[in-house]
Amino acid sequence: MKQLFGNNVAIEPILEENDKTVGGIVIPGKKGQQRQLGKVVAVGKGLLLNNGERAPMDIEVGMTVIYRQYAGIQVLDGEKKLLVMSAKDVIAEV
Repeated sequence: MKQLFGNNVAIEPILEENDKTVGGIVIPGKKGQQRQLGKVVAVGKGLLLNNGERAPMDIEVGMTVIYRQYAGIQVLDGEKKLLVMSAKDVIAEV
């Protein structure tokens, strides 16, 4: 990804691993499912305010975050599948 504009962020989703019970039994059907957890790989410069200044970004590259379900658009960056979304759709750092 070359550059993001405004208050947008690019997130690489973290896929679910196989769920296991306490006894070690693998529950099939979960692997590869997307959850709302990902690693931030790029951030924009911040929202441009009416006075010409930029609002600072709370989100930084490298953070692991939770984001809203159905947020953003999916894009390919080489072979990586990324989600590009507004910073307001990022809920929390994990």
